[in-house]
Amino acid sequence: MDHGKTSLVRALTGTDTDRLPEEKARGLTIDLGFACLDLPRAGRVSIVDVPGHERFIHNMLVGAQGFEAAMLCVAADEGVKPQTREHLEVLELLPVQRLVVALTKADRVDEEGLELARLDVLDLLEPTRFADAVIVPTSAETGQGLDELRRVLDDVLTANAVPAEGTRWFLPVDRVFTVKGHGTIVTGTLAGGTVRSGEPAVMLPGDANVRIRNVQCHDETVVSANVGMRVALNLGGVELEHVHRGMVVCAPGAAVETTMLDAKVEWKRPPKHAWRVRVSIGTDEVIGKVFLSESDPTVAQFRFERATVATKGQPLIVRRYSPPVLLGGGRVEVPLARPRRKSEAVTKVAEASLPDQVVDCVARSLCGVETDELCRLVGRSRQEMGEVFEALRIEGRLLGFAGLWLTPELYGACKKRFLEALRTLHAQTPTKSTVPRERAVAEAKLTWSGKPLDRLIARMVETGDLVADGTMIKRADHRIALSERQAQLLARVVEVLETFPVDVPPTMELSRLVGVPPQATEEILRLGWEAGMVVRVEDLWYTPRQLEGIKERVRELGAKGPFTAAEFRDAVGTSRKYAIPLLEHLDAVGFTRRMGDRRVLER
Repeated sequence: MDHGKTSLVRALTGTDTDRLPEEKARGLTIDLGFACLDLPRAGRVSIVDVPGHERFIHNMLVGAQGFEAAMLCVAADEGVKPQTREHLEVLELLPVQRLVVALTKADRVDEEGLELARLDVLDLLEPTRFADAVIVPTSAETGQGLDELRRVLDDVLTANAVPAEGTRWFLPVDRVFTVKGHGTIVTGTLAGGTVRSGEPAVMLPGDANVRIRNVQCHDETVVSANVGMRVALNLGGVELEHVHRGMVVCAPGAAVETTMLDAKVEWKRPPKHAWRVRVSIGTDEVIGKVFLSESDPTVAQFRFERATVATKGQPLIVRRYSPPVLLGGGRVEVPLARPRRKSEAVTKVAEASLPDQVVDCVARSLCGVETDELCRLVGRSRQEMGEVFEALRIEGRLLGFAGLWLTPELYGACKKRFLEALRTLHAQTPTKSTVPRERAVAEAKLTWSGKPLDRLIARMVETGDLVADGTMIKRADHRIALSERQAQLLARVVEVLETFPVDVPPTMELSRLVGVPPQATEEILRLGWEAGMVVRVEDLWYTPRQLEGIKERVRELGAKGPFTAAEFRDAVGTSRKYAIPLLEHLDAVGFTRRMGDRRVLER
């Protein structure tokens, strides 16, 4: 049980990390302990002393997440023990890149015993990614190896240092206490970004707004603290009783409250589908069920019995509920997941830059992806993603339709499906020019609706692919098929209309002139409009030839400069009853443009 971790930390730093009376009485680390060590090149290093006993494995997991490097302590007089193997398994599953082994209590064995202990450790490390870890014999009692251990730690922490990604900061809380006159204090290892005094923040779960009054690192007040540092935050706006270990304080939008997430997991002992498990994430342990995927055994969905906090890329460890055997570990892929069946294909997010992740998610969709769904998939807030979406739109990598995003290639493919579906529907109803747009969407097996559908239809109208009349649409190249009798009646209507250059008769009068009932006249006018042989101007009907004649007079009038409605009326030889509807029609089709009480030619 006792490998001398706490004694070694005390010898290195002068700090006794066993702070609880029970720990001092039993000589056993139960909860996390904290110290700091100043190194020549790495600077001030935070040390978290985690429990070694199997009964306190959860507390070990709380401290183990967020390490930049790990120091594994193995007593020279005892060698590798079961909890040593368990701790190493956990470290392999966490994003800890570097390992140092301290062979403690070296003063208690002779040279042969020390060599046997070293070989025991080498055998343990050989099949792992830590096979080349440096092993340093040490003694907290005599000081043996302490200078060498400091040098090795300094080398390890300065070699191949990778700058932290992103700017969002979040702090999983591992301790909560109060200081008289200061209020609530939380501590933890900063898991992302840079936190600064005076910044607004949120406390999750619960989404309570708090304020960072003060930032401290190892009892020293600082202006800011960076990822990986041990941090104490003095919070305003929250009471002590409302905060506990497992919560997260973070920049707004940096993390999310969730009861379901998807993760990429490396299994040491693969679970069965729907097993009850314990998941350690941040400083929280939450119980739930694991749901596997037939399409990818490395992807798992966790559905929790209560809310926890997660962010994309965050490490997690999975243990069986009972007995709490280590099952595996990995990283969060989708912090806010949606339920899926075991047989359902898993949506994967590419390992790439954030803009590339967004484009990849959209490109692999069938009909486009809405803003909220994209934010969910990449684990970011709408506020954070605003500039990303705008940049991708400007670059032409994404097309936006009222919150629905498509790549240009996906838009082209979807438009082709949509127009082909319209062609099919036109063939089914050859005497009708238009169909309801929702019917065309369903025929094309698209999911477009609401405002995004409005914008998509408008785009296809603008590019000349569609003609729309309210919610009714048709292909621009579609022409209805009239019966011989209908064609004859329509030709008669057109003939009568064209005897009136401008002042066409209303429908009732037109019906009398043609010699058919009003209902038949209205029906043939509708068919004529759908066939493109007549045009409706409010409650009046014109043929394209009539309108072209009116446009020719307007061209002559407009060539002299802006003109009034009265000047237009006189130029075409009509009354205000006809002049105003005609002018508004010409405005609507973009032939003229109104400027106050005058109009100008647009084309």
